[in-house]
Amino acid sequence: MSNQSPFPLTPEFYDANLREVDATWPTDPAVPELPPIPATDDPELPADNFLNQVFWDGLHTPKEGPTPRQRTRPVTEEDPLKIDVIASLRSPYSYLVTQRLVWLNSNYNVDLNLRLVLPEAVRMTKGGSGKAGGAFARPYFLPNAQWDTCMLGRFHGVPFKHPTPDPIWQNLWPVGDEKFMYVHPPEKQPYIFWIVRLGCYAQIKGKSIEFYNQIQTLIWGDHVPHWPAHVKEHFNRIDGLDYDEAIKFIQENPEKVDAVWQENAMIQAQAGHGGVPLMIINGEPFFGEDRFDHFFSRLLENGLTQRQTPCAPFTSKPRRWPDGL
Repeated sequence: MSNQSPFPLTPEFYDANLREVDATWPTDPAVPELPPIPATDDPELPADNFLNQVFWDGLHTPKEGPTPRQRTRPVTEEDPLKIDVIASLRSPYSYLVTQRLVWLNSNYNVDLNLRLVLPEAVRMTKGGSGKAGGAFARPYFLPNAQWDTCMLGRFHGVPFKHPTPDPIWQNLWPVGDEKFMYVHPPEKQPYIFWIVRLGCYAQIKGKSIEFYNQIQTLIWGDHVPHWPAHVKEHFNRIDGLDYDEAIKFIQENPEKVDAVWQENAMIQAQAGHGGVPLMIINGEPFFGEDRFDHFFSRLLENGLTQRQTPCAPFTSKPRRWPDGL
């Protein structure tokens, strides 16, 4: 398959096509035909979610805490710390913590379950049909994130660029325009559900961190002209996975695959949160790549130990690794 885009990824193309609220993204030969996506709305936060349980306003006694839940038995390779990481393939901050997560998984006795959820842009759409999802309520957020993530990439020494195309079909130009940040509805999103379902298939196969390392780096770290054309190649680099088998499984079992991201969303909700990346230990959430050091300190408090022999997937040691083991 050609590495080139099947349509011109130019400012003129975006200006001509993203201006219309109901515009349809051109057909991309890299994307296979898949069953429709079910409703994408966020689950209700459970009443007993972690943040509700430890909520303290300085006056009323919290239901739990304030001492964090903590493990007491030794951490070994046979009995590692259990960690959930909620992430999004559209989140640059989820990408920017990838190397640290891979290094942690490879070199320490943790059972790291990387769980993909749908990006916020396609979760707030009232059942996944109808008109475009609408503009975010924070007009400053995206311009700041565009600049901030470039700085963080330099700070952490990881390759970074904003992806072409964006995994979400969304109006991002001109800044400040009334239609700025307008999101097209789920049924007009060609990329995100394809790659999320591939990630859910990888999770079913016990290869979620391997998938995340490959595809998130492809989208945000590789300087390729059209990342969708490379998904199959990168997917097939994961030991034990085959792209064609995965697509066939998704086409024949969409309910099993969609149940994975739905369960992941419930685990995120049980933590009392909706953001990514969200690192969770003992039910306690740590939100944002800038909370990794704090998260790591909590792992140390729970008896974190190093592996005798690193395991795949491998990466070089991050430029900025927290003090400790």
